[in-house]
Amino acid sequence: MHVIAAPTSGGAVLGTLGAGGIALALTLLLVLGVRGRGRIKFGAGKAGVCAFIAGTSWVAAGKIWENAERVVAQGLTGLGVGSNGPFGEVGIGAAALILLIIMLAAPLNAVRAAVVALLAALVWPAAGDGTLWAVPVQLGAAGLMMFGS
Repeated sequence: MHVIAAPTSGGAVLGTLGAGGIALALTLLLVLGVRGRGRIKFGAGKAGVCAFIAGTSWVAAGKIWENAERVVAQGLTGLGVGSNGPFGEVGIGAAALILLIIMLAAPLNAVRAAVVALLAALVWPAAGDGTLWAVPVQLGAAGLMMFGS
């Protein structure tokens, strides 16, 4: 007797996606949602959440996705973050706080909210694991891990 069975998906709900697959899918969702010409149209809040989770997936995926992290790190260095730059001594925690203030107080449309949230997803982990900024990133990463690696 022969048993026919589907190949295993490793226990993941959607099959094996991989970190790069999740990053690619969330980036596509973000772009289509922000453009808003199809069935999905993101406002500032949904665009920000999707962008933050997409940015968190970029960090986890590595490879080509690391380029965004490098660009942000170079930009922060250029602004003097982490050294005694043009604004005086500005630490990475201050940059993280500034991004939060922009998220909460600035009048953002969907595109601007997505850009700020992507920046936060790349800057907040740089503040370190023991900081308040690590909590949203760790929650986003834990949520992504539920869908499979």
